[in-house]
Amino acid sequence: MAPRSDDLLDSLALADGVHAVRSSDGIVFLDIDRDAYFCVYDPCDAAWRDSGPTSLETVRSQLVDQGLVADARQHGIHSSARPITPFWREAPVDHRSPGVRDIARFLRALVCTAWRFRRSSFAQMIAHAQQGSAGAPQCSLAVATACFDRLCLWLPFRIQCLFRSYFLLHFLRRYGLRADWIFGVSLFPFHAHCWLADGDLLLGERTGKVEGFVTIFQIERASA
Repeated sequence: MAPRSDDLLDSLALADGVHAVRSSDGIVFLDIDRDAYFCVYDPCDAAWRDSGPTSLETVRSQLVDQGLVADARQHGIHSSARPITPFWREAPVDHRSPGVRDIARFLRALVCTAWRFRRSSFAQMIAHAQQGSAGAPQCSLAVATACFDRLCLWLPFRIQCLFRSYFLLHFLRRYGLRADWIFGVSLFPFHAHCWLADGDLLLGERTGKVEGFVTIFQIERASA
């Protein structure tokens, strides 16, 4: 019987800055320093079946060569904790209109986000979100996010998920708020997505857009 990707994942010592999770019939690796995803699929072909128990060692050796996995002989084999994907729920709709201060905060957050996004690597953005601080909360996360969503409708361009979630972090910080920054993946075909949440409560996102993703990495109480 061919080894499952669960068997492989549980036997790996991931390199620093690398996160992994099983998705469908494979493993997805996220290398933060290289800003790249890598996939390993379940070994189902004849070559794997013929190789037997040595298959796991073969793949592990290849992952070590790619810098995704630490050398077990030096670091010892240990499982890496992987976040559990919750059952997401959506925030209640808030119909209050943005005020002048909200618009000013939105524009300042947009300028700051664009400046950092152009000048920072993915790893630097992650480090910034992990070390960021926020003041005393001025409103709820749901209210601030609803305001952000309405103001985004006026943008003359579309923004992708990484920029949008980083932008929302900057906006929330101006209300003294933090949020969890979630990164999810799916296979067959491969997709990656990121969004913000408060526990299992989605912020500015819909359950239908994230329920097909498993969480590969998250920053709790992130702030930009």
